[in-house]
Amino acid sequence: MKSNVYILLMAAVLGACGKAEVVTFRDRSTVIKADRSTWTATASSEETVAEAAGAAMLLDGKIATYWHSDYSVTNPPYPHWIRIDMKTAIKLVSVEITARQNNTNAMTKFKLEGSTDGNTWSLMGDNLVFTGATKTPQSYPVSSAVTVRYLRLTALEGPVKNNFIAEIEAFAGK
Repeated sequence: MKSNVYILLMAAVLGACGKAEVVTFRDRSTVIKADRSTWTATASSEETVAEAAGAAMLLDGKIATYWHSDYSVTNPPYPHWIRIDMKTAIKLVSVEITARQNNTNAMTKFKLEGSTDGNTWSLMGDNLVFTGATKTPQSYPVSSAVTVRYLRLTALEGPVKNNFIAEIEAFAGK
């Protein structure tokens, strides 16, 4: 099991040259990985005809499997959304997304939203950047920890019409 690491990214401006730099802090004491054993996932579309790439693959713990938006029947354009029901509310501090391992044409921008009831959504991050070529988990801190039961990721754009993601994890404050 990989270590539960909360990565906080803070932009700092270097005074003399005015160059922006990212500073990474690792805090292992205040965050735990949320238990996904009862979670369910739904999506705006999923590929179940040409391959078994349904939304449930996001939660199976295997980076070799993935959710894929439909491409064999309707092949809808962006946006594509994924909705996770975590079954219980958590104090969300970050989300981790792992790219499909054998294809780099994933979304390039997305937004994250959270909800306590699955109907009213609060924006937690907009125009977030995702890199399909990065095969390790990519972490997205939530600016201020919020209590949510539902998580919605909406892929906004990418290099091809469809989208895919291997895994999604959530980290909660202790």
